[in-house]
Amino acid sequence: MSATDQNELSLPPHGDVVCFGFLTYLLLLVVETLPEKNDGARIQEIVESLGDDAAIIASILSSWNVPTTLVSSPVGDDYHGSKVIERLQASGIDNVDRIRQGATTPLEVAIVDATGSRTYFQRRDPLAMASLPSLDSNQLGQARMLYVDWYDGPQVINAMKTARACGIPVFLNIESRYYNNPDLQELLRYTNICQVSLDEPGASGNPAQIARVLIDQGAGTVLVTLGAGGCVIVQPNQSFHIQSPGIKVVDGYGAGAAFAAGVIYGLQAGWPLEVWARFANAHAALKCGITGNPAMAISQVQELAERLDVRSLAL
Repeated sequence: MSATDQNELSLPPHGDVVCFGFLTYLLLLVVETLPEKNDGARIQEIVESLGDDAAIIASILSSWNVPTTLVSSPVGDDYHGSKVIERLQASGIDNVDRIRQGATTPLEVAIVDATGSRTYFQRRDPLAMASLPSLDSNQLGQARMLYVDWYDGPQVINAMKTARACGIPVFLNIESRYYNNPDLQELLRYTNICQVSLDEPGASGNPAQIARVLIDQGAGTVLVTLGAGGCVIVQPNQSFHIQSPGIKVVDGYGAGAAFAAGVIYGLQAGWPLEVWARFANAHAALKCGITGNPAMAISQVQELAERLDVRSLAL
């Protein structure tokens, strides 16, 4: 895919969406308020789920009957690994071949308070990180899109290079690492859609200006999520802001993945840009109103999306 057609968001007509990333067991604890040091808090709810974003997105898309392939690191043959496999299979993804005998499944514990903010703790060792497989042209040659997260190591860039060689659009999630990421310029060389989050610690700035910088470095379309502020969508020839629907936040964990899944669903369905952007924003908002990442009806998301206000921004 050449630089001149990088801004095109049309997907190949057939094939799977390939989600490439790390696979983790997530234990989500809901509390009213995080306690002070040496104090405690009552757990209001406990949810077992998936991490990281690529796996969450693959699970969502599969539940919406979008042909999806998850290429991930393996899990161990332990309790946490069995729960990850169980969750994937429930959404229609068969990852039984990704079980490694004697390995320990990566673990994440996230605590969500009444503000919807999350505090998380992770257990992942270098061997697990290194177990993320390579992607070759046989796996990507017939794909419709590749989704990757910046934090999954050097294999991400290799996968993006392979996708570009195959003419497959790449969706890159860089979270808030637009300002301090030594690999950013290399990543953006192979990026069609770049998702940024400005609702994380240390993230600040004008979303449209940040997006313009990323576009100048190679991204075709930049999506900036703002939490309760909605989202900003920027392309070289247009920029607009979509409001938040004002849903009471219960659990913000996985909101970025919910947004990305909404974008990909709209793109593979052939929707116009504003339609899929509304849908993605509505899906992320609805996700924040519930604990965990249960499947939602597409009609429910569309109903909310149609009510969202869209405002053009000056280029």
